[in-house]
Amino acid sequence: MRYSILTIVILIFCNFGFAYFVTFKSEVSVFPGAVFMKELVEETDVDTPTLEKIVVAYVSSGTKLSLNKKYLVNVLKRYVGTIDAQFDDIPVVIKADKTNVESDTVTKNVLAKDEINNIILSELYKYYPSDTKFNLKWQSGNIVEHDDYSIYIQLANKSLPFLRITLKKSNRIVGYLTFQYEAILLRKVGVAKRKIERGEVIGINDVEFSEQNIYTLNKIPVFSEDLPVMADKVFQKGEILDGRYTKEVPIVIKGQILKAVSIVGGVSISTLVQALENGYVGNIISVKNLDTGAIIKGTVQQDGTIVVLEVK
Repeated sequence: MRYSILTIVILIFCNFGFAYFVTFKSEVSVFPGAVFMKELVEETDVDTPTLEKIVVAYVSSGTKLSLNKKYLVNVLKRYVGTIDAQFDDIPVVIKADKTNVESDTVTKNVLAKDEINNIILSELYKYYPSDTKFNLKWQSGNIVEHDDYSIYIQLANKSLPFLRITLKKSNRIVGYLTFQYEAILLRKVGVAKRKIERGEVIGINDVEFSEQNIYTLNKIPVFSEDLPVMADKVFQKGEILDGRYTKEVPIVIKGQILKAVSIVGGVSISTLVQALENGYVGNIISVKNLDTGAIIKGTVQQDGTIVVLEVK
């Protein structure tokens, strides 16, 4: 069978795969509520809609949270696959210290009635994912003669953004327009189909998905892309899963049968063992030798094997 040069190049590219590039900010100020991956990324070639889809934290007003960069990379991998990232141990610090913002004076200084909606949405989308919908709850004020204006946005509650347009003439305030919106970002989030005990692995069959407004949740929603995860608390049937109380599934799970390798006199000897506890890469855990019944300890490897530290 003959292949063209182009076909060979494509095959080589596919075999090696494609790795996305990403770097993170060291510190970021956000509005209270859901925090999206897009807000934490400094540079990347991952598309913006994907970054806007990933909720990585929930922060209350005036609080501060630190997230490990390795954790952020692992979350991003669930959505895009391979990530080419060199990161340090310095966490990303998230401060929920923003509640309002005032826009700079716009280039076009006179506000026309038929432009108001587009101008407001343009300002709001600077702080919200692009698939957010805004419903106008109420408004007040009328346009009066002016030659300049500015826009003030208050986001103390992300689900209810408030805007005020200040109209000016000869640098004097001549009127206000005020608007109250409801922000809606509907996503299908995981809900426990049964009671889930702490330490259980939560898979796709353990949850059902319910459409919820992300901005009205005071938790980190779990999406289908996030599964499987391990429960770090008891979730009752019908409870919306909270990512703050889940963690990455360990390489080795308690009760799992796996291979343990020991080096004796320069010779590698392997045997089957049963894990007596969960273990992530690099953890030292206890396992039971299935042939002798002896309890031994070993280090968890990336491939799920155990390198024995001691033999009894």
